[in-house]
Amino acid sequence: MKSPTYACRTDIGRQREHNEDAVAISAELGAGILADGMGGHNAGEVASQMAIDMIRVILQQTAGVPAKERLETAVQAAHAGILEKADSSPRYKGMGTTIVVTLLEKQTLTFAHVGDSRLYRWRKGQLEQLTRDHSLQQEFMDKGNYSAEEAARKVGRNILTRALGLEGDFHVDVASTSVQEKDRYLLCSDGLHEMVGDGDISTWLGRGFDAVTTCEALIDMANTQGGRDNISTVLIDIP
Repeated sequence: MKSPTYACRTDIGRQREHNEDAVAISAELGAGILADGMGGHNAGEVASQMAIDMIRVILQQTAGVPAKERLETAVQAAHAGILEKADSSPRYKGMGTTIVVTLLEKQTLTFAHVGDSRLYRWRKGQLEQLTRDHSLQQEFMDKGNYSAEEAARKVGRNILTRALGLEGDFHVDVASTSVQEKDRYLLCSDGLHEMVGDGDISTWLGRGFDAVTTCEALIDMANTQGGRDNISTVLIDIP
């Protein structure tokens, strides 16, 4: 079987002055990583890049360790590093980042996430969200009284309930799934999924364009819809 294909793209969007997202891929590690930073004075881009760099290094150093343990260790270390950096200077106080990271080993994709950056699987024409947002909107929806649209109106803007760099109880969601031929796995920041609906995402993933073209097309679509935030995508194609 051919090797999986990896691609990633990030864009500032149409309304922001800085890009606080960061992305990385490594075919050698079988990894895709996406982070959406937050914090004043450009500290969000510091937090997101720190998370990407620390996670990539730890994944390199822990080859041979079970995938779930590798991801848990890497994300926890990134969280601790960001907290330490935030305490080092008023400039970085309050900075943080979401994270979603995947690790592909043979026929299993293991993934970890914190925050509202997402992982989707496109399989045989069907799009499925594999992660669950750590956000106030999601909590309102989980209560069963609100649709996604109603929750969005009630909250006003999405507020994270969990992120790397946030003080308090910190927990990493880690899971795994078996991959099949022709699966497509999309990691994205909220700059994509808040501007482009699942139906349009699924349609583009189903058009069969290569990973790079698809990443760029999804970002273009979000910008066409207004590009209110930074927009980032990572795509992993199973041949």
